[in-house]
Formats: sequence, structure tokens, C-alpha cells
Amino acid sequence: MFNQKHFTLLNNFQNSDTPCVSIYLPTYRYGSAQEDRIRYKNALAEAIVQLTDGSVFYKNELNKKDAITFLAPAFDLLENDDFWNHLSDGLAVFIGKDHFSYFVTPLEFPEFVHAHDHFYLRHMMPMLNKNNKFFVLALSQNEVRFFEGNEMSITPVIIQDLVPNGKEAVVNVEDNSKNLQGHSSGGTVIFHGYGGGKDDKNEELIKYFREVDNGLMEMLHDETAPMIIYSVDYQIPIYQDISKYSNINNNHITGNPESDDPVLIHERAWSVMKDYFVEENKVTREEFNQNLVDGKASFSLHEIVPAAIQGKVETLFLDKNEEVIWGEYDEKEHTIQFHEKRQAKSICLLNKSAVSTIDNGGKVTSRLREELPRVVSHTNAIFRY
Repeated sequence: MFNQKHFTLLNNFQNSDTPCVSIYLPTYRYGSAQEDRIRYKNALAEAIVQLTDGSVFYKNELNKKDAITFLAPAFDLLENDDFWNHLSDGLAVFIGKDHFSYFVTPLEFPEFVHAHDHFYLRHMMPMLNKNNKFFVLALSQNEVRFFEGNEMSITPVIIQDLVPNGKEAVVNVEDNSKNLQGHSSGGTVIFHGYGGGKDDKNEELIKYFREVDNGLMEMLHDETAPMIIYSVDYQIPIYQDISKYSNINNNHITGNPESDDPVLIHERAWSVMKDYFVEENKVTREEFNQNLVDGKASFSLHEIVPAAIQGKVETLFLDKNEEVIWGEYDEKEHTIQFHEKRQAKSICLLNKSAVSTIDNGGKVTSRLREELPRVVSHTNAIFRY
């Protein structure tokens, strides 16, 4: 999974004297390996065109033979059958001198090939956002699993030393569940008022869930991220009622989670949490306009690019469907000039502003145009000062 370490490594190729090729492709999760391969092969053909065109890669264009040799690791990927049968929504590939890396991501990319003296990293920026953190408690009577996730990924958390291994591990500690009434030992909760049959089952479940919650709270005592419960429907309100965690989300995933792998759990969890985080992270037009009045925001690329390079941008909002805007940045005057078409020294100003914002500790978010604070522009920014 793409992270800050990968970003730093790729970003260090800035102003390279040898080519840096970035390829972005939308892909299918299942059943379309051949179509994905064809699209990738076409992207490599486009990379050869750019590498051999002096008006594109102006520093040191290659002849066709050298371009094919340069792209050899990327061509080798075409022969990896296992790789093409296990994709997600997007594929990003980076080829440089003595460097080849690729990332299968849950992001759907536009088809884009970029040969320059630096890598095109703008589309990877959402992978670096540390916000949108949530927890998933996958709870059944046979096992407990816990995950930390965000929009892009989910990670299992080791909790075996904190929680019981299923309900039987709790109720079998005593010879008979009825003997539990009025008994308390080692932090176990005292039970009152339950009879036999169904009430005994509820009592066992409550005892089990309390021990699960007590164990999790040793780890979560200072956490505030929302937590989703994934369990069968009648168990969810029981756990919600006894839990001491302060931010259990009102929405949940209903079903038995025992057979689900983390990828499927992430898909189901994000479908629940997506709207929550959209609302949570929303910058209203009123808030943005107030920042404009205070001189702490802009929707002009003429202002945003220099501000991003100088470390002034706190949050950058980009139209996710705007692929590229070519231009040139004057480092002495801190001004930009737009190019209608790519020229020899053109850079993508959207990529430049995004990379500079991340480089200086800011945040980059990609949204649909209609979701930006100022829809009149494809680029909005809130400044630190």
C-alpha cells in the first residue's frame, strides 16, 4: 500500500536527468484480466512515444530501442498471469533509472501516461490522508476480530491477549452458567435477575460481550475514531448497550463476519462510513468564503501554485476529474504561465501544487467539481496564514 515512505522515494526523482515514467490506469477487480492487459500495453506504447519525442522529454529523449529497454521491467509485468488476476480499481506504475514500482489501489484512476524529469504523483495523494480513520469490530459468538481502517485500506489488529476466544471461553470457566449469579471474580461482571432458557443465553452473551469490551477498552481508552460493529442483527444492540466506547457508529454491518476476508470487510465498512466522513470533512462554502475574506483562501491557480511551493497551503482541494493543466513556474518571480498544450518545459500545475502541499505537511483532497467549496474553479486552497 502506498505510504509516505513511497512518496518520499518517488518525489526524490525531481529534476532527474533520466526519464521518469508514470502510468495510471483504471482496472477491474474480477474477470477482465485481458482487457486490463491490453490497456496497460497501450499505455506502454504511449510511454515510448513520449520518451522518443524531444518536444515532450526535452532533457534527453531516447531512441525507440533505448525506450523499450528502459521500460523492460514494465513490459515484464505483462507476463505475470497471477498479477493480472488479482487487481483492484486502479493501477499506478513508476519507472525510472534503477527503479520500478507499482501499486494496486482501491482508487479508480483516469488513463494517464506521463514522461518527464519527475514522477506524476498527484493521483496518489488520497492514499496519504491520515484522516477518515475508523474501527471495525467483527463480533460473533465463536471469535472476535478487530480492524483499523480508512478510505483506502484496513489492517487487522492483534487482540488475542485482550479478549476471550469466543463465548465458550467465557461461559465454560464456570461449571454452570447459573452459578454465575451473584459471583464476581477478576473483574467479571455480577449478573442479576435472569432465569433459565433464553434468559440464560442472554446472560451468557452479555458476560461474553462485557469481557470483550473490557479487553478492547484497555487498547481504546484514549481513542475517539468511530467504530462499526459487524455482527448478526440481534447481537448489535446488546453490545452497544454494554460498551464503554464513546463513539460507536449508529450504522453497522449486519451478518456473520466469520468467513469474510479483510478486503470484503473493508468494502462493507467503507460503504457504511463514506457519507459520515464526507459530512465530517466538509468545508462549507460559507467557511471557505470567510477564509477568502480573511485572505486565507483562494480558488486561483495563479495564487495557489506559488503558495503551495512556499509551504503556505494547509488544505488543497482538487477536481478529481481534471486530469492535467500544463504551464511553467517561474521560481524567481513566483509566478506561473499557462500553456494551452504541453510544451518542452511544461509541468502539470495540479501535480506541482499537490506534491508541494504534501511536501510541506499540508493535506490534499480530490473531489468531484460540484463538491468543491468554490465550484467555479478546479482548484481551491485554504492557507495557513
